[in-house]
Amino acid sequence: MARTRVTISGLTTIAITVVEKQGLDALSLSSVASRLGVRPSALYTHVNGVEGLRYLVAVNATRNLTDDIRRAAIGVGGGKALQTVGQAYRAFALNSPGQFRATLTAPRSADDELTKANDDLVEVFALVFAAMGLEAETAKLAARSTRSALHGFCALEVAMGTSADHDAQYQHLLDTLEQGLQPTKD
Repeated sequence: MARTRVTISGLTTIAITVVEKQGLDALSLSSVASRLGVRPSALYTHVNGVEGLRYLVAVNATRNLTDDIRRAAIGVGGGKALQTVGQAYRAFALNSPGQFRATLTAPRSADDELTKANDDLVEVFALVFAAMGLEAETAKLAARSTRSALHGFCALEVAMGTSADHDAQYQHLLDTLEQGLQPTKD
């Protein structure tokens, strides 16, 4: 019988599939190993237990979210860019709730892979705000606060379920952020 070679890429793909189909709480070494056709012990080459597996998913989910909002921002400027990025953020949360929940994972240190992935995510927002005319430092502050606002709304929506008035509430949030982040004229 041929041995199955486990790669970090294959492991990540299967872990994200488990998270999307069954939720973050269902993620285990056994659930991933069985889909890969190996014993759970084979995964320890790449991850340090279930926490390492969850961390791997968190890093990749954050990168996937960043990629989605970066694609949304391409070719769009000004306040329209904030609207587009904000809608992409929410779409990721609603369409990939398992991955979105994984993005709530805390980094292990100030310079680990998850911290870097989160910094890249904030940088997309900062670029959007810089393109709107905000100074670099103000754009960075706006990026962090906007990400917090959008993430909080989406986290509550994913946890509690969508309702008919959430679209209007989210649009109001985006409009308020856009209005508040317009550069002031001296």
